[in-house]
Amino acid sequence: MLGRVDFDLARCTGCGMCVKICPASALELVDKKATMKEPPDDQCMFCGDCQAVCPVDAVIMKRPYRWTSFYKVIEHGEPKPPRLFTD
Repeated sequence: MLGRVDFDLARCTGCGMCVKICPASALELVDKKATMKEPPDDQCMFCGDCQAVCPVDAVIMKRPYRWTSFYKVIEHGEPKPPRLFTD
């Protein structure tokens, strides 16, 4: 899971902009309020588009993913000259 998107339902106006902008189609409007589709972890890419487009700041991004903890830096030393192949 990359993170979790929650909504401040008291602020949400049900405009649907977050639902329209979501590239993963992970959001829906239920009773004129934005929510994650079930199961939530399977679709959301945690891109933040919904948060960026929300006019009332009702989108809450939780547990943002840290890409630096995913990748390890491996020391390879000095670069080697390219090898030439001949016939």
